[in-house]
Amino acid sequence: MNVLFIKLLPLICLFLGLSTPVLADIKPPNYDFTFDSLGPFLPGGTLEKAKTDKTIQSDIFEDHGNLKIIKLKLKRANYHLDVYVQTKDDKITDMFVRLPQHFIHDIFLADLQKKYKKQDKYVQKDMNALYVWMNRDGNNIIYQGSCSITCFPMFIEVVSADKTVVPLYQKFNEALPKW
Repeated sequence: MNVLFIKLLPLICLFLGLSTPVLADIKPPNYDFTFDSLGPFLPGGTLEKAKTDKTIQSDIFEDHGNLKIIKLKLKRANYHLDVYVQTKDDKITDMFVRLPQHFIHDIFLADLQKKYKKQDKYVQKDMNALYVWMNRDGNNIIYQGSCSITCFPMFIEVVSADKTVVPLYQKFNEALPKW
């Protein structure tokens, strides 16, 4: 038995060597996701334009007259996103998205850096990193990534330069209990 195995070993190695590159093409789970898919929700747009896709469901999260926070559910084959947009007089001023942890941080960050160039501010603490782009197309972009075994995105927020509106991340942090 051992002699047969030793004779077949070069043939087995050759087969594995030829077949491994063919089987090694693995696409990450967010291969069809880009930052551009969030384009309809960016500040400056309108809610009607953002809701043109029939697969998007919307709920009013908070309503203060002309200032509203709307939760939109964006459903795709590989992911579901909850997109929070803040509107003032039916114009989007702020967008907050909690990204799935199966997305790959490197791909998403490279997409942001390709679109907005190098970030203006970068802070890293305890395997978390915060990236900030200031005044890009009239918006400020805040992105957080985190690492454990692999690195994954946590959230992205795009805030208009309009200082009269409190950004969503501040409103969400105010809702947290103070321990």
